[in-house]
Amino acid sequence: MSKKNKEVRADAFAFCHGMLGFGEDELVNIVMPYWGGAAGSITKMLKKQGYEACAPSFSSLGSAWDRACEVYASLTGTRVDYGKAHSKKYGHDRYGKVYTEAKLPNWGKPSVDGDIQRLHILGHSFGGATVRMFAHLMEFGSEEERAVTDPDDLSPLFAGGHGDLLKSVTTVAGPHDGTVVIDALRPIILPVGRFITYYVFGNLLGNTPFRRIYDMQLIQWKMTSDRDKLLHPTRMLRMGKVFKLWKSEDEVYYDLTLKGAKEINEFVETSPNAYYFSISTDNSKRKKDGTYRMKWNTFPPFFITGKAIGTCTHDPSLDIDIDEWWRASDGASCTNSALHPSDEEWQDFDPKKSTPKKGMWNVMPVYQGDHMDVVGLSPQAFLFRRKYRRRYRKYIDLLLGLK
Repeated sequence: MSKKNKEVRADAFAFCHGMLGFGEDELVNIVMPYWGGAAGSITKMLKKQGYEACAPSFSSLGSAWDRACEVYASLTGTRVDYGKAHSKKYGHDRYGKVYTEAKLPNWGKPSVDGDIQRLHILGHSFGGATVRMFAHLMEFGSEEERAVTDPDDLSPLFAGGHGDLLKSVTTVAGPHDGTVVIDALRPIILPVGRFITYYVFGNLLGNTPFRRIYDMQLIQWKMTSDRDKLLHPTRMLRMGKVFKLWKSEDEVYYDLTLKGAKEINEFVETSPNAYYFSISTDNSKRKKDGTYRMKWNTFPPFFITGKAIGTCTHDPSLDIDIDEWWRASDGASCTNSALHPSDEEWQDFDPKKSTPKKGMWNVMPVYQGDHMDVVGLSPQAFLFRRKYRRRYRKYIDLLLGLK
């Protein structure tokens, strides 16, 4: 065994970004790391401690399934396989980006104390749905993919049986039951947002050198170029591809709706091998009429989205009336939705008093702050860096103490 392998720690970490987020392969992360933000990179902090840690780069606009496949390929240094059945169902390529280097090369290998290196995976916002899907596939795989794919051609992710390589799953401001903000922003703001993200950032800038700075990564839809290969400027003219993705129901905007989240919940199960933690967030204040408004220290754009959530009365995706339970928010994610999936077992968890349990949700106390403040992307994190770093360190210590 090499000297490097002798120093392998038993815990590895992967931090997964949310919708419109970015990872460490993108240049924007150097200027402002997604995980840690103004308080400093969490992955760098862990690496200095001798742990393997990464913030993988993957699609900012893909579905929970597609993103989970990309995270797996990034961690293992392989080509993205979206699955034979899945890709046929939604009409995109089966294979995507080739990750030439494994982010966690020692994951699943013996550590310095003889244990196998296991993974703590954390997801912020829609990254929560991503890491839940990833953990489900690691444990259970996909019966649908196994039914139509030759075993020699099947991705290990879809084979399942690898749940023992997980140690913990953490969702941070992850709307498990969806967020009403997506449909509340209809009929004008949402279509405009989709056009800007799909066409401008994905289709236009995604086929220029800009993709090295910030990459929507929609290769399977033939909309963006692979940063490791040649540019494809002619793809800028393929508006049909944009509308195909728009209508596919295999993308982030759909998965974040109450209907999309319900479908994810019906498929995803918790792994009995891993600890599950959730950190919900709230930066809203109740008004006398039962609606909610954002607090004064909220990041300005979240005043708009927070108001849309706080005053919502109907959700068209499920065609249901929205009551007060949904209206408290951090400006993007509904506070109560981020506590735990409504159809899964859970317990309130106080780090000072409670004992964490595997295979169920350990619901942490609600974090008081807006949607991006919780990961350090806020003015407060710049002003009080030490406070934020201590908070990160405290939670990492909790994960390192798990058996």
